[in-house]
Amino acid sequence: MTKFGSVLIQLASVDSTNNYAANLIEQGSCQDGSVIMADYQTHGRGQRGNSWQSVSSNLLFTLAFQPKFVLEEQIRCSWYVALVWQQCLRRFNVAAQIKWPNDLFVNGQKIGGILIEQQLKGQQIDWCLVGCGLNINEAPTNLKATSLFNELGQKFKPLTVLLEFLDLLNGQQALLYGDFSVLKARYEAELYLKGVEHSFKHADGTFFKGKIMGVTENGMLQIETEQQTQTFENQQIKFA
Repeated sequence: MTKFGSVLIQLASVDSTNNYAANLIEQGSCQDGSVIMADYQTHGRGQRGNSWQSVSSNLLFTLAFQPKFVLEEQIRCSWYVALVWQQCLRRFNVAAQIKWPNDLFVNGQKIGGILIEQQLKGQQIDWCLVGCGLNINEAPTNLKATSLFNELGQKFKPLTVLLEFLDLLNGQQALLYGDFSVLKARYEAELYLKGVEHSFKHADGTFFKGKIMGVTENGMLQIETEQQTQTFENQQIKFA
């Protein structure tokens, strides 16, 4: 089993914690389960190639580990991390849902996001880089976002939240490597707006309405419209 947090590197500033971790791997100096934490990222990345707005009082880090599964099972990592984050927020009395594919939402506002990158060795995943950003004490003012402070009126040290997350991550590895159908069902049960009619936007700019029903085994979103149930990849639609 991986010991998540076996090495903790704390940086004042870095271009991207995912880049820093990738460089350690390239140099052969990254230990399985290492965490690279930064007060500030100059070029943090989010989903769809978006930037992640960095605030020094929030939590920014990358977890680098060597999972024990093949490329076809890569979705396990995404679902697992999102579910553990949800459990972590519950420890702070904050109820979050998972906005597909792997953002964390509280009362319709984003509190965190996850970016996962993989390095392959043949068809085996050699390294998984899990980049996480969580709004602890501040929320970006130009986005529909919230933070732990906004929800609870209390400030926390980012490291305190990280240690709670790592504790849960280490204790829940049976979920990561166990029955795939259990992991999938757990993830689907926590999806933001599941079963609720909502507007979505195609990549070509057209809008449609439908209900999220679940996800496929490779992580595509299933939306039921008046005509049929359709599946979508992350780049194909946005929440309107």
